[in-house]
Amino acid sequence: MTQRDRRPERTQIYSFLVLGGILVAAAFASAAYFGPTTREAWAAANILHVLGGAYAFFFSRELFRMLYPEYQTALPKSLGAIFFICGALAWGVFWEWFELALDRYEVWVLGRASIMTYTDNMGDLLFDALGAGIAAIIFLRREKQP
Repeated sequence: MTQRDRRPERTQIYSFLVLGGILVAAAFASAAYFGPTTREAWAAANILHVLGGAYAFFFSRELFRMLYPEYQTALPKSLGAIFFICGALAWGVFWEWFELALDRYEVWVLGRASIMTYTDNMGDLLFDALGAGIAAIIFLRREKQP
């Protein structure tokens, strides 16, 4: 496959990256608007984590589709859904590391990191998994099993 043949996949990946940037900007904007410790910020963060989990599921799927011509790896739909959920959780862990670094060094959150920071991270990963699970259900229903 030539570089020219891969252009549509790369365009799709770039679109996903822009969408991911919008989700990150929405997360920071909601924290700035509501304040980092309000109930509204917590609700907005949970909604954004569910959306982020679904986003990461489909982003992982798109990365897999982009690499398919090179490696010729095919997965059954149900195994693919599990694989993409794991990919979404990996993206969620990377996000939580980033968020933890911001909290730990007081870059964004106006408070000290504590045991509650770790509890928040675990809750966020749970919401990421929920979003990825919802995306997996949509994926499996949309792409019927052969």
